[in-house]
Amino acid sequence: MEFPEDFKNKNYEKGSLLIANPVLPDPNFSRTVILLCDHDEQGSFGLVINRSTQLKAPDLFLNINILKSYNEKIYLGGPVSQSMVFFLCRSPSAAGKLDEICSGVYLGSNLETLKLLYSSLENPEQDIRFYLGYSGWSGGQLAEEMEQNSWLVQKANEQFIFLDSESLIWPQAVNSLGEKYQYLTKAPVNPQWN
Repeated sequence: MEFPEDFKNKNYEKGSLLIANPVLPDPNFSRTVILLCDHDEQGSFGLVINRSTQLKAPDLFLNINILKSYNEKIYLGGPVSQSMVFFLCRSPSAAGKLDEICSGVYLGSNLETLKLLYSSLENPEQDIRFYLGYSGWSGGQLAEEMEQNSWLVQKANEQFIFLDSESLIWPQAVNSLGEKYQYLTKAPVNPQWN
């Protein structure tokens, strides 16, 4: 598959979206979009933002009173440590001790912080997403995948992360890169189907 000339000339860092190339062979990441939450020479950490599980929040948070009315999807953040729960929160102002990943989007994993934050949000059902597990790379591993053209890179924003339809996140992220990338959205999931 031919790629535009600038395909490899993308910088990635905390706050970038990693958009899976359609020919990425790992089924865990087929047509995924990952929000890169941390990246340095030690490694990288991110959350898949467009894969939901069959779980709803009440299934997962039985004993957490503030979440009894939160009846939204739970997302699969990645294949690593799927017993860990992370959340992304959208807020126009600083969200306590949470780490700002991109403008207005904060990452957390602490239940006490969530309890303090939850009541201050105007619409928690629209402004919080929960993720089981994460996507991780050891030092240099993500750089190798970039050399293999596994990922396209786009600057993250809350509109992608909190898009209502998860099935639209990957094609819209690809299309946001410009017209010369749009042909990728028509590529078959399995290249052998072509």
